[in-house]
Amino acid sequence: MDGNLLHHVIIGNGGAGVSALQAIREIDKKSDITIISREKYPAYSPCSLPNLIGGEITKPKIFRFDSNFYNTLNAKFMKNCEAVNIFPDKKKIKLADGSSIKFDKILISAGAVPITPKGLEDLTLDGVHIMGTLNSSLQIVNNIKQGVNHAVIVGGGFMGVETACMLKKRGIDVTIVEMLPNILSRMLDSDVSEKVEEILKKNDISLILNDSVKRINGKNKVTGVTLSKKKLKCDMVVLAIGVAPNIDIIKGSGIKVNRGIIVDATMKTNKQDIYAAGDIAEVYEQILGKQGSFAIWPNAIEQGRIAGLNMAGKISNYDGAEIVNVLDIFNTPIVAMGYILKDIGKCKKIIRSTPDTYKKILIKKNRMVGLQFVGSIRNTGTFYSLIKKGLDISEIEERLLDDNFVISPNI
Repeated sequence: MDGNLLHHVIIGNGGAGVSALQAIREIDKKSDITIISREKYPAYSPCSLPNLIGGEITKPKIFRFDSNFYNTLNAKFMKNCEAVNIFPDKKKIKLADGSSIKFDKILISAGAVPITPKGLEDLTLDGVHIMGTLNSSLQIVNNIKQGVNHAVIVGGGFMGVETACMLKKRGIDVTIVEMLPNILSRMLDSDVSEKVEEILKKNDISLILNDSVKRINGKNKVTGVTLSKKKLKCDMVVLAIGVAPNIDIIKGSGIKVNRGIIVDATMKTNKQDIYAAGDIAEVYEQILGKQGSFAIWPNAIEQGRIAGLNMAGKISNYDGAEIVNVLDIFNTPIVAMGYILKDIGKCKKIIRSTPDTYKKILIKKNRMVGLQFVGSIRNTGTFYSLIKKGLDISEIEERLLDDNFVISPNI
């Protein structure tokens, strides 16, 4: 390594990490870059994992770049490698194999890890899968090839619902088990969730709400699950409960953390030359300026880009996280933007419903703060501009959801 050049280290090969790598190379063509991944695969799109499971794409299509990507950017790619400790004062990280790497500047973009229910055993039975990685998705695909009749999806969030739909398209009987009263409860209000639940039931996906899996049954291979109120027979279980920021690496480091690593607008932590981005970082969002972890792909990409530019010496500020979720369920689009009732509290609700669509917007202090559409995406892009800009819509709010209402896309 040239003594006059910096050594940039990136922990994590996901959206934020790869985006940072590209941004650094835009500015700095010569410094050394090492990117570390605990997985064995080059960069891939986690958003496409359900499509892989559903047979809509094949394994080669999930990779984001060709095999020369890292060489082209003159970066050292360390796969099957996990960083376990970071020592800010020594500018050093320790790896799982006991070795260490020195850095001048570092980005922590280790993402999030799947949540597993506390006390749930037999997760290693044949036919039990924890959703969230390419490896687990490939195992599900192999399981399907061996023959699956009935799958139980544990978790009715975004990933669980999307995976359930893909398995159903494969001709597999599917049951979603959700411990809360409704599915998709982090992105939709209960009345909107109920509309989505109707679509799932219409397509023969069974829902068990207000219940949870207490035990996975089977000796070597899964044969069923025990809930608090009943037992279900199945030959596949997919855990899709959600994810949590992968913050174990910073324990004892002095890096400030809440649920995720706290960063400023440049994606820098409270420690010199240490940045964080993606699902592991806590940032401010664009609507009300609340701080949190907003784990969606576009946020990770942009946060990584901002971090990379700053690491390379180009001062750049992050505009804030977007709160947008888009899901397609059996050719019915579902769009959620901004906040939902449980997060925003008392506010005005405007709803328009037809046999095929359900539209809902939330208004607080004369500004739109949330939107939830089922069966329609009309004007959603323009509406999100209204949400972000915080414009006073008091004079038009009652007409916003009328079919004949036209709003300028340049608002």
